[in-house]
Amino acid sequence: MPRQTIAELLGRIGGSGLAAIRRRVVAGSGRNRDAGGHTNLVASPDSSVLSVIDCGAGLIKAVVVEPEQRGGHPTTAGQVRVLGVGVAPMPGTTATEGDPGELLTSVERALREAEDLAGTIPRRAMLAVPSAQTVVALGEGTIIRPAPSAPITRDELAEAMSSARSAALAKALDYTREDRGGVTDLRVVSAALFSITVDAQSVTQAVGLTGAKVTVSLAVATTELAVFHNLRTLAERLDLELVGVVGVPAALGSAVRTNVPPSGAVVIDIGAGATTIARIGQAGTELSLSVPIGTNALEDHLVAETGMTASQSRETLNHYVSGDLSKISRRANRDHVQRVGAFFASVWRDAVEVRLADLAREHPLPPLVWLCGGGARLPDLRGVLTGPAWRSAYFDQTPVVSILGTTDLVELRGDPERMGRLHGSVLVPSLALGIAAIQAIAPTDDLSSLVSRLRSS
Repeated sequence: MPRQTIAELLGRIGGSGLAAIRRRVVAGSGRNRDAGGHTNLVASPDSSVLSVIDCGAGLIKAVVVEPEQRGGHPTTAGQVRVLGVGVAPMPGTTATEGDPGELLTSVERALREAEDLAGTIPRRAMLAVPSAQTVVALGEGTIIRPAPSAPITRDELAEAMSSARSAALAKALDYTREDRGGVTDLRVVSAALFSITVDAQSVTQAVGLTGAKVTVSLAVATTELAVFHNLRTLAERLDLELVGVVGVPAALGSAVRTNVPPSGAVVIDIGAGATTIARIGQAGTELSLSVPIGTNALEDHLVAETGMTASQSRETLNHYVSGDLSKISRRANRDHVQRVGAFFASVWRDAVEVRLADLAREHPLPPLVWLCGGGARLPDLRGVLTGPAWRSAYFDQTPVVSILGTTDLVELRGDPERMGRLHGSVLVPSLALGIAAIQAIAPTDDLSSLVSRLRSS
């Protein structure tokens, strides 16, 4: 009988078999040994430690996080400590394609690496909706009160929020249909409150005030219902308690929002399979849309042009990004790689411009652009963002373009050796997810609890 690979075996036993294996590890001795023989404690049932799993087109990333502790008590909501990061290659194009056994093997590998660094096995997890499968849109809801002199009630505020949610969901559905045709149902995975006004006056809390007109602006992150169900199934196969699903673009807006100037900013996440452009304000992500072009396309182009293997193409790109052109192989000489990079940048620019036009439809984009993801360090992509055509068509002035690093994320703590081996710009979306996860499970007041419940309404 021919020897079977681990992936083939896992494919045969399926999700229930893999879940049983994980249950035995967690529920048996209560410990798990890492490669060095050390033991990882399983988190207690009331632990606030979370695993966040981000399945991108190029890499699977797992991050173990917990609320920042001081004096034995959690600090202000949003302060997050990173305990460990793990990465593994994505065996297929996305988490919903390819062999399920191989996907589970890679997710387990990333989780195990993060758990080993953290020294603990979280019982709960949040899963990320990939940027390419997320649309964030901003909606507004208004109620006219028949008794303006009576105090505004919580139910009235909830009614305005529900109306805003419906308006945002309708916008997101329109954008999704433009891209993928006959989409009939979207799932709201997160919601963020942008503003509340009472009789045109901005307020932070409307309940108890008086007025004739209450208006709420709310941003929602959405994905197709099938994608949401696939993520739920993945959590079940891993035998994880799923406490929520969060969209990467919404997480980025949440994680950098206190650093955003009053005019806002643009975040461009250049992943392996897609590029996502998000317009963010001081309250979070206002609108995010994606185009299906990422660094995989550049690698494929190098393979086609030079005859290199995929691994050689990836290695060449790593040298190109780092500026170490002397290490580029003879088959792909320096000039050739630069020509291919410039050509890819022009194609990428044309694709991204479609989305920039959507984001700048109502008013020009703010002149601050942050890049993150695996393609953030490609010099050709940074170059096309400062051309005069972009300034006149989308920005009211030449934008300042910089790379979004881990130090740009708010309220983030962690030992450098536990932050993983990836470059900061690659890891930023996953760390932002960790921040968003902690924020999502620990609402700070009654109003944020009300917003959180809109996800399932």
